[in-house]
Amino acid sequence: MPPTRLIKHFIVCLCCLSASNLAQAEPLRIFVPSFFGPKPISQHVRTTIYFGLSQAFRSKDMPEKGAWILYGIDELNEQSHDAAITASSWPSVRADLAVWGLVRRYDDGVVVQLFLTITPLIRERRVRPEYWTVIVPDANGKTFEIARDIPGLYYEFEPLTLKKRVVIEYEKPEGIPLYGSRYGGEIRGYLGEIIYFLEIYDDALLLQSNGVEGWVRLPKLSSQRSEAVSFVKGMVRLLRGDWRGCLEDFAAVLSNANIPQNLRIDALLYTGLAKEKTGESGRQEFERAYQINRLDKSTVSYLLMSRIADIVRARRRNDEKRIDVSIHKFREAVKSTRVLFAENDKWFQKIESFLK
Repeated sequence: MPPTRLIKHFIVCLCCLSASNLAQAEPLRIFVPSFFGPKPISQHVRTTIYFGLSQAFRSKDMPEKGAWILYGIDELNEQSHDAAITASSWPSVRADLAVWGLVRRYDDGVVVQLFLTITPLIRERRVRPEYWTVIVPDANGKTFEIARDIPGLYYEFEPLTLKKRVVIEYEKPEGIPLYGSRYGGEIRGYLGEIIYFLEIYDDALLLQSNGVEGWVRLPKLSSQRSEAVSFVKGMVRLLRGDWRGCLEDFAAVLSNANIPQNLRIDALLYTGLAKEKTGESGRQEFERAYQINRLDKSTVSYLLMSRIADIVRARRRNDEKRIDVSIHKFREAVKSTRVLFAENDKWFQKIESFLK
């Protein structure tokens, strides 16, 4: 894949535009405020996490749709999702999601915690790849349409203890070093306020800063397995419609056996959604999420929609046996989950009208 060329600059925030093909969706706007915690290490950690997120701008299947990274120089007013929404709503920001964090000293080391806030502004985008709609033609030539939005808006990830090597390097006041090669070598300089992204790879970035061109390596911040960066990258790719990249990142999340239950459920739902968006059935992932928590309405909603999508796929193949089986399983699923929804729930009423 050819290198991705990006241009970024610091003023009050770092504005980044990766633009090759913006016809399919407007650029996603991501706000990365200053991390809470002791300086300079909190800001070096923030920058490293931000660099890791930049890999999500390399679309796996399609030309770049664009992304704006708003890199704030100030902390949020408080450590909360509400504060992240408020800051993201400023006229100069208008971000679809905010990635923010907390760095604190713990014993002889440093711990970092990452948060993801998806803001209400996400609903104002003209094109929303993550919004799932299933359209079913009926015998009269009309269509039945059922839709669902993403289940989660606020995410809190498990804290990570930073490696001592990372702590020692990040406590240096001069900042993050620029190396002579992708794999290390001599230090040519350090990152300044103006950064030009030249190439993005999985393990390193080729940058230009302070008149010096060099490589920033992307170290593992911790010896622990973390779901945080992979989950956020997966969300960025989901919101941009990069389905293959989304599947890759959420597979990395699900490979961690120790992630909290709510993150595992949503990672399964987003994996199933990405499959559905590519024409595959995501029912297996929705069923796995349902087995974890049978009372989660978002999981049930996705599962019911996948049952309808199975009927649509069977009809397209003119597979009468599969149609009958899919309709039978759909009826059973509706009957067993009806108790979770209020009698006047409009979404479920639409499901029941399809059943009739």
